[in-house]
Amino acid sequence: MKENNKRNKWLHVRLTFKEYESIQENFGQTVQNSLSDYARQLLLKKPVIGRYRDTGMQDLLAELTAMRRDLHGLAGNYNQIAKKLNSRGENERDSDLAQGQQLQKEILNSLDLVNRFINQTAAKWLQS
Repeated sequence: MKENNKRNKWLHVRLTFKEYESIQENFGQTVQNSLSDYARQLLLKKPVIGRYRDTGMQDLLAELTAMRRDLHGLAGNYNQIAKKLNSRGENERDSDLAQGQQLQKEILNSLDLVNRFINQTAAKWLQS
């Protein structure tokens, strides 16, 4: 971010409880990620986009993103163990094989969780 684009100035605004509740309610009906972004949009008279996204889809995407991150980490670890196995001698492989088998179990469990989640989500969508 350029030096002149840093947000280092504060604007303090005092509100009544009802005003604050109203702002929070209106903020909840937008796609803004933070209250600061929402307030900035309003104060600078920029358009505020209402919530047009399917919140169920947002939850689904958040869950799938977390699962992908976990699987990516496991896959990286698995690749490291495979690289070790290929670079070591015959007698050094036993401990790495045990690690690899344990990691393989974790990966298969994670894949099972992903499959169950997808099946549950598909069942919910088919019901609606």
